[in-house]
Amino acid sequence: MTNSDGLKDWDSPYSFFNPEYHIKNKDGSVRVIDGGLGRFLGVWNASVNVIYSYVAVDIFAATAAESKSLADSECMKMAARKITLRIVILYVLAMLTCSFLVPYDHPFLNGEAVSLATESPFVIAVVEAGLPAAGEFFNGMYLFSSFTCAVNSVYVASRVMHTLALRDQTGPEFITKRLQQCHAGVPTRAVLATVAILALGYLGPGKGPGDRLRELSSNCTVSFLIVYGIICATYLRFYQTLQEANSLGNTAESQNGVYDRQNPRYPYKSHGQWLKACYGMVSCFILLVFNGIPAFLSDPFDTRAFVVSYISGFCVKQ
Repeated sequence: MTNSDGLKDWDSPYSFFNPEYHIKNKDGSVRVIDGGLGRFLGVWNASVNVIYSYVAVDIFAATAAESKSLADSECMKMAARKITLRIVILYVLAMLTCSFLVPYDHPFLNGEAVSLATESPFVIAVVEAGLPAAGEFFNGMYLFSSFTCAVNSVYVASRVMHTLALRDQTGPEFITKRLQQCHAGVPTRAVLATVAILALGYLGPGKGPGDRLRELSSNCTVSFLIVYGIICATYLRFYQTLQEANSLGNTAESQNGVYDRQNPRYPYKSHGQWLKACYGMVSCFILLVFNGIPAFLSDPFDTRAFVVSYISGFCVKQ
């Protein structure tokens, strides 16, 4: 593999979009779909997979329940407005930088890396750029980022579990009572139960268990698509209620801050918010319906991948 310069890896035979889509059958053979359909399937599959990286970008809102003087604070509004811009800048610039240095057929990206750490496109990029020592720095940053992400996830998951327990929605009574308990304002039992789930991370290193972990991640991604689609649909119904209340004009003066988006006391709004909600809802449900395409293209039909891709939808229906 030679070092890449400039936009070399965007030129033929690489191009920005992979011209081939590879399907691994159960017997180990690989079927190649090329042309326009291959490009489309590659982009579509990448879009579904990348959703996992964007999951919980709205997680900052979980702290609202424990914030003091939330109505007078601007921190939530600022976080909501800025987090999208920050994520777009960081993700897009980072991936563009990698695309200048790492072609899609790099052997480390295709299962020939000596370890999971060397599969990272960022590590490969700095090595290809002639800075192998910087790879250790990136691995350290990944470790720190994973730790902070785990702490953040434990905080949110434990609070959600505690809230469900307070609503008697966590199963048997003896479990619910324990999850309801708090010490110094911290739902200790819920935190311990959440931390126990972190042990699933040890499935990653092994080949077989690693595949199960990836399937679990894929299933979680589908679940979040359902959640985000429902959130967007809920907002659209809420927006319709606001419009109806304003058209009737019979809201009390004390409630204007709730129903009137032009009122200074209205909690939060953004430009084209209803249109963004429509786009989000439609996109989530389209991705949800077609995220299992690889299962249908596999020969024979991949039953396991099909179940992983769609079981969350049946669970929500129930």
